[in-house]
Amino acid sequence: MNQPYPVTVGGNWLEQVKESIPDHSKDIKLNLDSAINRSPLSEVDTHAVAYVSALAAGNGGLAFEIEHNGPLFADEKVREAAKTAASLMGMNNMWYPFVEMTQDPELKKLPAGLRMNAYATHAGVTKKQFEMYAMAASIIGKCHFCVKNHYDVLKKEGMTIQELQHVGKIASIINAVGKIAV
Repeated sequence: MNQPYPVTVGGNWLEQVKESIPDHSKDIKLNLDSAINRSPLSEVDTHAVAYVSALAAGNGGLAFEIEHNGPLFADEKVREAAKTAASLMGMNNMWYPFVEMTQDPELKKLPAGLRMNAYATHAGVTKKQFEMYAMAASIIGKCHFCVKNHYDVLKKEGMTIQELQHVGKIASIINAVGKIAV
């Protein structure tokens, strides 16, 4: 896909992406601006949630813009944790619905047998951050079981309902951006 603007590094991904959104999707543009600029989450976590959502949605162009043109550019630890969450949830968001779809009680009893050691270290960030990134990826992956699990953990970690709602908003908006821009 041809980029509607030149790829930059060290710029402002939000402004670049907003410029690429066509007029017929003005609501998405306005929602994106609001979700990123008026987030109850920290600036880094706001951008990391957007980043992991773009990765989970398979939008490499948008993920590149977020990674290289915002606060994540200087935070390799958070970028790597977001990538880890996106990759693990890419697996889990398929595995757990598969098990549920079979409706086989014997299959449900078996251990998954899938390596997920990054959970033990939270991929180098706090448990709250990693769970937030995993929840955003799971929202994109539409895994009800995973979303509920991460949501419950994040509530126990002290996130407010408004903060949890905002993670869902960012994931939803980033998913929509991928349908019409970048």
